[in-house]
Amino acid sequence: MIRIKRSGGVAAILLLLAQALPAHAAEDAHPDDREAIRALFLRQAAGENAHDIGAIDAVLAHAAPGQPDPVSFVARAYRFWGREAVMEHFRATFRGTWRFEPDLDAMRIVPLGADAAQIFVPARVTFAPGGAVTTQLFLINEFAIRSGDGWRVAAIVPVPAQ
Repeated sequence: MIRIKRSGGVAAILLLLAQALPAHAAEDAHPDDREAIRALFLRQAAGENAHDIGAIDAVLAHAAPGQPDPVSFVARAYRFWGREAVMEHFRATFRGTWRFEPDLDAMRIVPLGADAAQIFVPARVTFAPGGAVTTQLFLINEFAIRSGDGWRVAAIVPVPAQ
């Protein structure tokens, strides 16, 4: 059994996931996939900054008929399981102060096989928890999956950088 300290749990899980991947995972990706995944992330970032719930709806994965909902948003302070819960989180977030500034020069897209990829990007996020506006650095980890509609975001895991 692997024990993970609570303070580094998410980072440790991501490291274990990366170590468990087959060595040929990067070779499984289609050459155009990285650009399609980058474009997906850019649409998401633009939608967040515009507080455009329709744009967020368009980038999140949909479950295939009879399949479990693949969408989640897991952060230190909260967890949203399922597409509708994640959408409601963004609706609530967009009612307040919200600015998302990803460092695109530091962005990494890591193929996890032919139909899945990790997106990593540090981002400055400005928001107002409890009414006081603050800007913090997060290490954003997202997982994109290939669907019948192209690449879509299935999981969002923001990790505070401090």
